[in-house]
Amino acid sequence: MRLSTLVAAVLLVLAVPVPAAASPRSACFQGRVCLYAGFDFNRGQVDLWRDFVRDDPDLSGDTWLKWDYTDSWIGMNNETSSAKNRLGCPVTLWQNPYFTGAHSTLGHGTGDGFLANNPVGNNRVSSLDIQCR
Repeated sequence: MRLSTLVAAVLLVLAVPVPAAASPRSACFQGRVCLYAGFDFNRGQVDLWRDFVRDDPDLSGDTWLKWDYTDSWIGMNNETSSAKNRLGCPVTLWQNPYFTGAHSTLGHGTGDGFLANNPVGNNRVSSLDIQCR
């Protein structure tokens, strides 16, 4: 194989687009906060998820993504059962829009596969506050 052909083949492999940094199938990439519709980060369940890099004061306008990165058109408000934080700073999940009501804070590198066991509760997340200041 000629050197120019080899270089062209390597460049072609490097140029293949990759999906956006997102988090289906229980993953949560570095620099993201990931919310999941199912317990245990959707393991063994329908894979509905969404990741965030900034505050969202009202999840009522957001929809879940499916495992293949397509929009499910299913609303997220009051539908989160588990969450992971890989953002690098604390994140607070709030029961009501605009950061009010019961809440639970996840430190960097932590997750909660069963939100029913903490103050915000299961299927009650309506806003999230990322505290990178």
